[in-house]
Amino acid sequence: FPWGLVTDIRAFTVAGQVTDWLVLQRWPDNSVRVAQAQWTQAVPAQQVVTWNVVATAALPAPSFLPHPVFAGGLPRIGAEVKDTLGVSYRAFWNGEGETVQSTSMVRTRRMRGYLRAASGGIGRDYLTATFYVTEFRDQPVLLVDWLLGNDYLGADVPNGSTDPNLYPLGSVDVNAASFLTRDADLALAYLPATEAIGAPFVTADGHTAFPVMQDHPQGTYLGDGQARRYRFLLLRDDPLATAPVRAAWRTTAQAMMDTPLRPLASLATWRATEALGLLGGGQAAPSDAAVRADGEYQGWSSRPEFFGTFGNRGDPIATGQTGTPRNHPFSAELLHAVQTQDPRLQLILEQKAWTQAMRPYHLFGLRVEQSNKLFLWDGIPLYPGGRDLSYESLGRRVLLRGTDRYAAYRTRVPKGPMAPFQRAHGFEHFDSEHWTSDLVFDYWTISGDAWAKDEMRQLGESLRGLMRPAFYLTGSMMPARAEGWVMQGLVQAFVATGDLRFRNFALDRLHNIIDRDRPHGHPSGALRIDPDEVRTGFPTPHKYYMPWQHGSALYGFLAGYKFFGDALFLEMCKDALRCIEYGWVRNRQDPNPNLGFVANGLRYYVPVEYQGQLVPPSYFDDTVGVIWGDGPLGGAHQELIGGLFLLASVLGDADLRAKATEFGTLLMRLPLSDDDYWDKWFVHMPANYYR
Repeated sequence: FPWGLVTDIRAFTVAGQVTDWLVLQRWPDNSVRVAQAQWTQAVPAQQVVTWNVVATAALPAPSFLPHPVFAGGLPRIGAEVKDTLGVSYRAFWNGEGETVQSTSMVRTRRMRGYLRAASGGIGRDYLTATFYVTEFRDQPVLLVDWLLGNDYLGADVPNGSTDPNLYPLGSVDVNAASFLTRDADLALAYLPATEAIGAPFVTADGHTAFPVMQDHPQGTYLGDGQARRYRFLLLRDDPLATAPVRAAWRTTAQAMMDTPLRPLASLATWRATEALGLLGGGQAAPSDAAVRADGEYQGWSSRPEFFGTFGNRGDPIATGQTGTPRNHPFSAELLHAVQTQDPRLQLILEQKAWTQAMRPYHLFGLRVEQSNKLFLWDGIPLYPGGRDLSYESLGRRVLLRGTDRYAAYRTRVPKGPMAPFQRAHGFEHFDSEHWTSDLVFDYWTISGDAWAKDEMRQLGESLRGLMRPAFYLTGSMMPARAEGWVMQGLVQAFVATGDLRFRNFALDRLHNIIDRDRPHGHPSGALRIDPDEVRTGFPTPHKYYMPWQHGSALYGFLAGYKFFGDALFLEMCKDALRCIEYGWVRNRQDPNPNLGFVANGLRYYVPVEYQGQLVPPSYFDDTVGVIWGDGPLGGAHQELIGGLFLLASVLGDADLRAKATEFGTLLMRLPLSDDDYWDKWFVHMPANYYR
């Protein structure tokens, strides 16, 4: 919905349907931005069906009532894991759990427990089990999302607490693991082949067990801070239903696992409401969009190395890569799904978002305060390579430095001087210059998935632990792209959760660190000026800045301006425009014969000082030459395109607006090709550049 339109979501309905709503995001004025419409209707298989949302009289919001087959309680839901010595540990859903989402149509509850042995074993809990159970008022099925986790918060000084969450385990072996259920008439696994879920079997005590991690027949391990997500469906037959109705429900249940409904607003709706990502957008589809969508899906689904227990689903395991494959205004996966309305691309987005569970961030109950000395540079406080950076280690230091009580349970954890703290199957954290929570945020936007919202809160807290305002290097301003991507992540965490702590942290960093440290007096307007970089080719000692890094600053700061309303964000965006103008080159005869006359270009590195004296950006042009990067207008400079057009759309000053539009247009290098319409950096083109 567009800003300001919907103050009471109950005054809207899906035409012809009794509708309830789950609000997912709000605008700064508290009007509804994104909401999931919920109703019950039979739809034909293998068809695209479109509905319209219309205004109507406001309806009361009744509470959720479970389907009659579950009125007496849920089926038995649990998990089992076996340690290095084959000892079994179990945890079960017990009690009501915590309601995390509820409407009259759908309710999701969460429960977290600790796997324990009936006797013997390690002498403590062995990993954790978190269950999200989603019930439907009108359907006799449950969706159960299970996370097997090594997500202990930990504490250096637990003060004798009996809370197992305060005692980390470190990376440990998993000889076997299973999802357990009982008292359901049908139990199905989601994507069993690609998730490495084995065929179910009945245990000695009558549980149906789905073994997981089946692509590691000799066992594997779960890294510290790592988790693994799985989904199952449980159906209970309605004793009042006829045999054909029961059969139909079983067919529907199987379809929910094989080809689930994947609703998505149209491209026209996303554009008109400006509700895509944080800043709107979504350009027209290329002329061959259907072919591209099919190729993207086939190329993804045909890569066996992407799948299995610890496959990355195509999401780079190493996050700090040249080319920023995971950084964007919003994910290319969502962009392409919106452009083509191909639900298979939504599956790719879902699976890449689920991959976030495998990244070593998970510290259950994490709450980072401004004043404490916790530093989460590597996702969790301590990691390999001698990184012992945080004053507070959340209980990890005693495992790492002292006698390891649990060494016998780490036989499958990679060996080395820093064992058992090797990276979790190679999955990395996000350093500040490559921070991205886009996949999880975008998945939350189109799914309303309760875990995704919890994950956005975890990532917001992780950001607070990464960008420490004191005691560590992040107490000073970081590179421009780091401050930009981090700010985008903080805005996403706020929009997804509504938690003012993320907004307040962002504003504190803006005013007390970024504004304090940026070079106010330099005519370039650059957010940060750096000393001596050998890749510039400039003689030393010199100082320089990189205009392209301000692309992420434009996205992050414009999002901050939009959702937090602080004018300083906009002033810094104006300065980013100034730094682009300062580093711009016009009408240069380049000595490189492959370039020749360059009418317009942007320096990759811009000199600002040499031997302690200020110098103009052209100071080394005739000696070192202009450093273009991938080309005068290409490569990393494309990161600036969308931000420049977005900035132009909010600027009141006509001259500044014209400059932003000019630079954005030149960097687009008209005419646009189909590749450009498919490219993540072109999502914020003005409407006059659409087909």
